Amino acid sequence: MNFIGKITEINGRYVTVKVDDLLSLGLINSVNDDENPEVDVTVVDKRLISPVQRRKTYAILRDMSDFFGYTLDEMKNVMKGLFYETMDAHEFSLGNTDITTARTFISFLLEFALKYHIPMRKPALEYQDDLDVYMYQSLKNRSCVICGLAADVHHVDTVGMGNDRRTVDHREKHLIALCRAHHNEAHNVGWPVFAQKYHVKGIKLDPETLQRLGIMTFKRMEEIDGTTTNVQ
Repeated sequence: MNFIGKITEINGRYVTVKVDDLLSLGLINSVNDDENPEVDVTVVDKRLISPVQRRKTYAILRDMSDFFGYTLDEMKNVMKGLFYETMDAHEFSLGNTDITTARTFISFLLEFALKYHIPMRKPALEYQDDLDVYMYQSLKNRSCVICGLAADVHHVDTVGMGNDRRTVDHREKHLIALCRAHHNEAHNVGWPVFAQKYHVKGIKLDPETLQRLGIMTFKRMEEIDGTTTNVQ
């Protein structure tokens, strides 16, 4: 069931909501026996897309249109259609959509560009507001965070001389996707200098993500932990 209200207070992890329709509120107990029923809260973002977001969106779409041979409007319509279908999103206009939708659409476009290694006039890193999201997208698509070319997984933390990278515990390592040229540069100049130059960082991935991205298997995790836990 759905009901509409307004958040009146946020205190740590606790949120107080004033419900507009008392009848809907009263129905909660009749449809759910749980003392603490689960809820899915959707906050309406009334902030309009910023000029910077709009410029970023069209810049990415322009690079895509050049790559695929579409006009800019054709590329925009194609990518918005994919966005609606993939993200189960409502239709929107880049002229007056909200900031959250614009940010999500930009992330969607960037991941598409990374997946298909679409050449871009500017590093994709300059378009992404959330650095952690971009680092993950690059690892997922094996796309260099600097130039967008095909990449390998680079360990920000040293693996150690003589150790086999295939058997290392990646759960304890900060990872980043780098092409061979930038991988070599990171080794040559050292990570602190490299990170400061390009404004990037390594991220840790949870076990499920490591398995899903083919970086480390659950079997290897169990061998390291000395367990026989069955992972579904």
